[in-house]
Amino acid sequence: MRRLLLLAVLACAVVYVPASAADASTVNLVANPGFEEARHGDHSVVWAWDCEPGSTQFGAAHGGTRALAAAPTAGSTGRCAQTIPVQPGGVYTLSAWVRGGYAFLGHDHGVAWTPPSAEWARLTTGFTATADTVTIYLHGWYAQGAFTADDIVLTGPDSAVRRPVAPAAPTVGESTSHSVKLAWIGVPGATGYRIHRDGVFMRSVTSTSAVVDGLAPGTAYAFHVTAVNAAGESAPGPGVSANTAAPYGEVPPPTRMVVGTPQAYQVFLAWEAVMAATDGYHVYRDGVLIGWSYGPAFTVTGLRHGTIYTFAVTSLNSAGESAKSQPVQVMTWQVP
Repeated sequence: MRRLLLLAVLACAVVYVPASAADASTVNLVANPGFEEARHGDHSVVWAWDCEPGSTQFGAAHGGTRALAAAPTAGSTGRCAQTIPVQPGGVYTLSAWVRGGYAFLGHDHGVAWTPPSAEWARLTTGFTATADTVTIYLHGWYAQGAFTADDIVLTGPDSAVRRPVAPAAPTVGESTSHSVKLAWIGVPGATGYRIHRDGVFMRSVTSTSAVVDGLAPGTAYAFHVTAVNAAGESAPGPGVSANTAAPYGEVPPPTRMVVGTPQAYQVFLAWEAVMAATDGYHVYRDGVLIGWSYGPAFTVTGLRHGTIYTFAVTSLNSAGESAKSQPVQVMTWQVP
């Protein structure tokens, strides 16, 4: 009863623009305004919008090929929202095409809505920004009919910060049975990057390379990267495929022929490569694990001059870690 009374009150105060109204400005600050882009191939997750479960992009479109379709429930309004950078004090106009059940178009400063209709109608609302971002949203009403929304437009002064462009496809580096190293070219204006595996967000980084771990041995994966800054997230960059190393049933044999070449404050170690060491090598100093190497060499730094150290190396694969190599003692150079 409370919800129905609220709808009745709103009905007396809100006017919507019918579908015959003229188009607004084509300058648009909204990302993915026509709901054409998705995070997954089934279009169940809308790119750039934070949507409640049950929202898809299979609605009959007002423009383009897709629209937002959401079915409210007794506990959900089917809300989709997006936060957009704006200029404080700037005057903005927000509009959207809607049809179906009750449809609400709002922002941090107000809301417009329309009752159910089988015809497309254009909702319009304006505001003056009081912060450097504004959250816009669309939703229906509890336990009411499904609604469709499309062609969202926000016009007004653009933020000084713009969303970065999508990064190029990452390159694949060191791959083990459980991890893959990715690297990519930095994007101007980006403050960070988001790594996606098989279309699913994995982690955020501020560098232009990262090791994605927790993978299964002998498995093919697809990766892509997006760039982010205060204005939002870029479109998905091109993808790259990578295979993890094949699984092994037995741990690799120990490394052999470990040789240490000293300097005053560091020692360069090298050893005979082990073919089955698909996950690299562990390096030990005086019995303590100090590092990992993908290949058969490692530089130990931060040592004291004129000091004797004992080093050993183990080889790794998906089955585990080998026994330690024969230890090698190395004395760093004495500095006068």
